[in-house]
Amino acid sequence: MNVSSWLRESPIQRLDSELIIAHILGKERSFLHAHPEYEFSETELAQIRAATERRASGEPLAYILGYKEFYGRIFKVTKDTLIPRPETEALIIEAISLRPKSVLDVGTGSGCIAVTLSKELPSVSISAVDISKEALAVAKENAQKHHVQIAFMQSDLLSNLHKEQKYDLIIANLPYVDKNWTWLGAELSFEPESALFAEDGGLELIKKIILQAPSHLNPHGHLLLEADQIQHQTIIDFAQKSGYFESVKKADEKSALALVLQLR
Repeated sequence: MNVSSWLRESPIQRLDSELIIAHILGKERSFLHAHPEYEFSETELAQIRAATERRASGEPLAYILGYKEFYGRIFKVTKDTLIPRPETEALIIEAISLRPKSVLDVGTGSGCIAVTLSKELPSVSISAVDISKEALAVAKENAQKHHVQIAFMQSDLLSNLHKEQKYDLIIANLPYVDKNWTWLGAELSFEPESALFAEDGGLELIKKIILQAPSHLNPHGHLLLEADQIQHQTIIDFAQKSGYFESVKKADEKSALALVLQLR
């Protein structure tokens, strides 16, 4: 079977098919367009069929390919890590605008936020923590791939940090999905639950870090969070009642999921 025939008969979206084929062949997608007559070997065809079956079952393409693009860079992902989302790139834009000298990425997962900030802010000291040692291993691989130095540590939120460890910016894309939300897609079932879901309407971990972060922020430092817009007012109210922050606000419209909290 050749490229043209497979793309015509494939049960999944054409773009996904092209990406799978290109990945297995080790070619760019442009190769497929230029060589529709290319005949697959038996091994290649078996791999393409297996990957296509996985995609047809609903498995995210990123897990099948083993990587995902984020902020213009390629990051390794495994089933131990959340798949980076385009909307999370807004956190990068916000973080850069705050001009921190030191950053802690909490719940780093694949390391996409920490690594991206290391590339975009090369003079800034970047640290990252995650409760999962498996996720940290992936994050370290991504840091090595992109040639950046990041201080990684296993920690349940900020619980393993020494009291003298303080930062200008703590950035946290924590689990904030409520299992009871009715609009959740089936693909989420393939991602690690611990990286997606939280109790208390999805806010359990966000509330915890709002209370923990002040002890590890420099004066007037910032806590940058991602959460669904329907959760924002509850988070703002909780942060204001904590008494730790002089400013709690939504980011600009381009950063629809981001909240910025500034320490007193």
